[in-house]
Amino acid sequence: MKKSLLFKLFALVACLMCALGASAAEAYACYTSSDSTLTFYYDNLRSTRPGTTYDLNIGSNGPGWKSVRNSITDVVFAPSFTYAYPTTTYEWFYEMENLTTIRGIEYLNTSEVTNMREMFYRCSGLTSLDLSRFNTAKVTNMIDMFYHCSGLTSLDLSSFNTANVTNMSYMFASCGALTTIYVGDSWDTGAVSSSTGMFYLCSKLVGGMGTTYSSSHVDKAYAHIDGGPSNPGYFTADPNAVPEAYACYTPINTTLTFYYDNLRSTRPYTTYD
Repeated sequence: MKKSLLFKLFALVACLMCALGASAAEAYACYTSSDSTLTFYYDNLRSTRPGTTYDLNIGSNGPGWKSVRNSITDVVFAPSFTYAYPTTTYEWFYEMENLTTIRGIEYLNTSEVTNMREMFYRCSGLTSLDLSRFNTAKVTNMIDMFYHCSGLTSLDLSSFNTANVTNMSYMFASCGALTTIYVGDSWDTGAVSSSTGMFYLCSKLVGGMGTTYSSSHVDKAYAHIDGGPSNPGYFTADPNAVPEAYACYTPINTTLTFYYDNLRSTRPYTTYD
């Protein structure tokens, strides 16, 4: 069943519940100390949840659950959270240094989010993140998004559309164990006006064509899919991207080369269908 149909059915059920006097669904987070877990819900069962519940934060205000951040080891997004449409994820996992697991992140709908600043700031206990289902089309702020995630070795950002992002300063800074960052064709730094220290101290980072980290290139200049010596970058093409057939003209040696792969965006010269 398609998501759009499911959403309509969910909305109809919510209306019927309201008509019968049931409380309206709401988005919230619930912390349970017994298992050190923070769970995100969208339903009308908040008053029945054991533990402490929190409203989602608004704008540039930090979330209330920051007060228990040092105790959280596990984050869970319940399936119901699919129907929540937060506009910010600012500091959601800020300094959760004991966080080791995020489950159900595919149920986090980011289509309306504009601010992801410091979202995973100092989440040093995480070793990998698959954010390949994130919709970032409206995001403008990614400052410090993964700052000092010192345990991360890889981040799947293949769905990220960054056309509207203006600030990526220190986005991956101090991710000393990070070796691979996957991105897709929608990764775009054209609107970015500030990218100071974006890759600061990412000493193990290697692009898909072998480009290694250089302390001389820590801003957005290398924030693209690695094209090798002629177009060095720190990112790796989405391994699940569909390959395509195309031709590329290289004026330096007046050569037309035909390819079938998913690396078209990394080619430094004109490509043709």
